[in-house]
Amino acid sequence: MKKIEISKKDLKNNIKIIKDIVIGEEKDDNGNKTQIIAVVKGNGMGLDLIQFSKFLIENGINFLAVSTVDEAIALRKAKIDCKILMLCPVSNENEIEALLDNKIILTIGCLEELHKTEEILERRNEEAECHIKIDTGLGRYGFLYDNTEIIDCYEEVKRLKITGIFTHFSKPIDEKWTRKQFNRFLDVVAGIKASGYEPGILHVSSSTAALKYPDMRLNAVRIGSAFQGRTLIKNIGLKPIGVLKTNIEEIKTVPKGYNISYSNSYKVKRETKIAIIPIGYQDGLFIKKSRDSFSFKDNIIATLIEFKKIFKDNSIKVKINDKYYKIIGRVRYVPCNYRYYWS
Repeated sequence: MKKIEISKKDLKNNIKIIKDIVIGEEKDDNGNKTQIIAVVKGNGMGLDLIQFSKFLIENGINFLAVSTVDEAIALRKAKIDCKILMLCPVSNENEIEALLDNKIILTIGCLEELHKTEEILERRNEEAECHIKIDTGLGRYGFLYDNTEIIDCYEEVKRLKITGIFTHFSKPIDEKWTRKQFNRFLDVVAGIKASGYEPGILHVSSSTAALKYPDMRLNAVRIGSAFQGRTLIKNIGLKPIGVLKTNIEEIKTVPKGYNISYSNSYKVKRETKIAIIPIGYQDGLFIKKSRDSFSFKDNIIATLIEFKKIFKDNSIKVKINDKYYKIIGRVRYVPCNYRYYWS
């Protein structure tokens, strides 16, 4: 048995803190407060897409964002009828049709996507909303910030209504670089307005930037991991909201000097009682990404971090009857069948 228990009380606490910080009493030039766009991609950031989304709506957040067509459709099938933004541009015609069928706000990242969507809308005799994605330095989706085709979007739309424009910060903890991206975005917005067009709602900040830089909140912020209490911004009252629980399959006592697990990865120093729990790699235990840094500086930093770990207790521990115990063996491969419990 494996289950993830989500504390509604702690999640509600986090939602309130985030709303108090990023919304507050400040208003934009049009007298509107900052909106929160809740990012529920990745199965609701691992919390269960449908339950997490419904809880957010119950607590006053009525704008969601996803990164796949399947997520968007699943929300609509669950009768969630609030605004939903598809964060990634879509060029496949069938996927565009599916998003339109479900009244999802599209993201446009190049002129070709705009033209294709316009053609589909013309054939369907419909209209739809979209946001324009600007690449200010992440090097992923979107128009490059100095691309004149951004203005062409506003000039050429007929059935698409552009209701927002956004970018994504690549390293929000680095203020100097983030402000450079932010200023690039503001220059794009200024150019749109100078051409006589209204850009719609402006959103650039995800969790860390939204909490760290008040002036970058603009009309809306995108919050995902901060709801879980995971953020680089410390001491603001956010709490961890979930715990993974399982049962003990077996308890046994092994003699002094006995080897534990594959590759004899651990040897007990004395007679020891051990407990076996059914959690493995497939459940995410001990799974971590490989180093994906390419710059010399980042590789040096990563190496120093690993070196420092030699002098620390980096073991993962489990809590059994209010006492913590170290995991001493390599985990095994077992099926993953979590159940979510919201309490």
